[in-house]
Formats: sequence, structure tokens, C-alpha cells
Amino acid sequence: MTKKKIGVLAAVLLSTLVVGVYAGMTLSNHISASWNVINTGTELTLSWAPSPDGSNFATGVWYGEYGIRLQNTGTATYNVLVYFAIDANAALPTDCVKIQYYDGTNWHDLTTMTGWATQHLTGYFGPVGGFACTPGWDATTPLKIMFSGAAPITGYSVDVYVAVP
Repeated sequence: MTKKKIGVLAAVLLSTLVVGVYAGMTLSNHISASWNVINTGTELTLSWAPSPDGSNFATGVWYGEYGIRLQNTGTATYNVLVYFAIDANAALPTDCVKIQYYDGTNWHDLTTMTGWATQHLTGYFGPVGGFACTPGWDATTPLKIMFSGAAPITGYSVDVYVAVP
């Protein structure tokens, strides 16, 4: 082979390698998650408003167009908490997943998450004894979520449910 052909082949190989590495780096900071709401069969109904699209979460970016809607279609008042369970295919470093809720004035961190350094995080929204969910209750709480740069690039499952503490 002539030096010219070898030089051209080397340039093509190097360009292919650079494009492949760059594409891998671009895709490697995106997380895929499934978002599930579990309803317990009571008069309390929980739903996403709107549902998160789990296919394209870049790490280090707040996503805040979501809300969790709670409705009480019954005649009884329940003291309730909204629970979060996050499962991953790898151990989760402390604070690598952040959730914030909006109280109508300010955003607040969901500080009840436990299970760091495992594959299963749990936490809840609401005061320790729960909050009164009266008949006819229909409220949506805005949420923001961020997977930090320390979050493992793996699949996530986020389950949300309402229950009496």
C-alpha cells in the first residue's frame, strides 16, 4: 500500500473513532425511566398531570413540567402521604436523584428519601402524620426531578402511590 492510501485510511479510521466516541458521550448522559402510579383501590386516586416522558432525561438538568394529582372521590376524610419508590439497576449515590415540590410559593426539596447506596430509594411527600384529604379533594402538586451527574446511567423505575401512614 502506498503512503497516501495508508494516510487516507488512517484519517477515515480516526474520524470514525472520534464520531463513535462523541456519540457515545452524548448518549451516555441520558437516563431512561418508567413512571408508574399505583392506586390502592380506595376512594383515593393518584395520577400524573401530565405523565413524564421517561425516554430522554439528561443528567444535571431539572425537569419540572410534571405534577402529581390526588383526588378523593369518596365521603370520608383520609390522612395521607404520597410515597415515592425509585428502583435502579445500580447502587444510587447520595442525592443523585432529586425531587422538588411546589407549595404555591416556593420549591422545596423532598428530604425524606432513604436507601442511598442501594438500588431502592423510598420517600414521601407530606407531614409525618399525613395531610387531610377531604371528600371532593382534587389537587395537583407541581414536581421537578433531576438526575445528577453522579446518577448511574441505567434504567430507573419510579413508582408513586398514596397511602394512610
